[in-house]
Amino acid sequence: MIFDSQKAVDISRGELTASLREGHLQIDEVDLGIIDVVKRFASEFGRRPRVMDIGCGNGFFPARLLEAVPEIDFVARESWEIAVKELKQRFEGTPVRIFTAPLADWDEPLDVVINWSRHHHWPRTYLDHIKRFMAPDGVMVLADEFCPEYCFGEYAERIHNADRIYLGGGYVLVDDEEVAAYEKDGTLPDIAREMEKLRLKALWRWYRYVLDYAIEHDHMHAAVLELRAVRDDLDTDCGHELKLSPLIVEKELELKGFRKLACHTAAPNEPLDLRSGFVYEYGL
Repeated sequence: MIFDSQKAVDISRGELTASLREGHLQIDEVDLGIIDVVKRFASEFGRRPRVMDIGCGNGFFPARLLEAVPEIDFVARESWEIAVKELKQRFEGTPVRIFTAPLADWDEPLDVVINWSRHHHWPRTYLDHIKRFMAPDGVMVLADEFCPEYCFGEYAERIHNADRIYLGGGYVLVDDEEVAAYEKDGTLPDIAREMEKLRLKALWRWYRYVLDYAIEHDHMHAAVLELRAVRDDLDTDCGHELKLSPLIVEKELELKGFRKLACHTAAPNEPLDLRSGFVYEYGL
């Protein structure tokens, strides 16, 4: 589900998605990174690949992708009614297939699955569906705005050695014992609390950077949306806005049975604490 603050912005979703490309750092670069991956895959695949964007909003990005890479069969998936209306209008009379049902209802093989900006909003069960319908030689393009990396030293070791990644009220738990204690009476290990403090500090640095840019360049729509995201993301127990460290997300995918093929950062020349946009390629 798309988080509620987007529904509250008093502009059309088309204007919103366009304004984000201009007013939000690293969003446009992630777009271009996804396009590069799909273009390369299509050129090397040997036949016309079938591609789905699993949460494409009103189709702003798919339209951009199809303009750059027309040699694909494209499925645009979205379930939010307002976005679906605009999505259907955008692709009326084109070969693009619109799918509005839950991912659980999709049962056809796909060569490329695009997940742009949904991972930090959605329950991880969506990954189980992708594993079910992604072709064995296919690729999942996981692109998102992550929390800049904050797991170093003992915290990175904790994630590397994790038996599982479980989000208990927003806190990252890494084994059955921790999960059982949390589910019994809400007990959290001190190290999980320490990691969450690091996440919040890293997020605050990132959001300040993004907001300063948006306001200085007069992109107020992007700033307003981002302020609402700040409110939710700094609330550890918020269920629909949780940006995690790239290292944690990589471990989540590993434990789900995905194989990392490549990782591209949207801002390779920025310091680590200002790198948020990433495009991952994953296989099975």
